[in-house]
This record gives sequence, structure tokens and C-alpha cells, in this order.
Amino acid sequence: MPGTAPRVAALLWALLLALTPAAAAWARPVGSADGPADVALAIGLTIAAATVTGLWLRSRYRREEAERPGGGSGEDGDA
Repeated sequence: MPGTAPRVAALLWALLLALTPAAAAWARPVGSADGPADVALAIGLTIAAATVTGLWLRSRYRREEAERPGGGSGEDGDA
């Protein structure tokens, strides 16, 4: 099922980009911007972005390995 990773990554990035401006539009100043909810949101978004990026890189690496002749195992003496 490696073919679904790029689609999922693209979908998650599109949702993140589409929903972030809408969330900022309803934001109201309520005091400190460093409250526990803000920190949790920042951590959650960072983890989500890292996960999506990792899935995208993994799918890209697998695609490049599949395109090489011989499966790209590296045991045939290629340097």
C-alpha cells in the first residue's frame, strides 16, 4: 500500500493550509498567547507536519528505489 502515502500527505497538507487561515480569522485576543492550549496546538501542528513530511519522503524514497534496475538493493557493487 505504498501508493496511498503521497495522496494522504497531500490531503493533510491541503487541509492544513485550507483550515489555518480560517482558524486565524476567528482568533480573538484573550490574554497571554503562551497558554497551555496554545502550546499544545503548536506541538500538535509540529508533530502533524513532521509526520506528513516523513510519509512524503518515505514514499518518494520507495518510488526512487523501485525505479532503479535490480531493485536498488545496493549489493551489486554500485557506489
